[in-house]
Amino acid sequence: MATAGPTNLLLVTLLIPLSAILLGIMVLGERLEWNAFVGMGLIFIGLIAIDGRLLKRFKRKETAWYYEI
Repeated sequence: MATAGPTNLLLVTLLIPLSAILLGIMVLGERLEWNAFVGMGLIFIGLIAIDGRLLKRFKRKETAWYYEI
């Protein structure tokens, strides 16, 4: 945890429900309802918001309105 940091640890923790759903489908033959897709979407949105790498890619670079001397 010292090298990865708490944010990366949280990202892995949020992936546990997704892997449980996928294992339920593959191993137990469960079928997904609409609320499972909504839940997975919310988890993905949370992962994107917490991680921030994807948002930085789309963020506009601000240009300075003044000149340095």
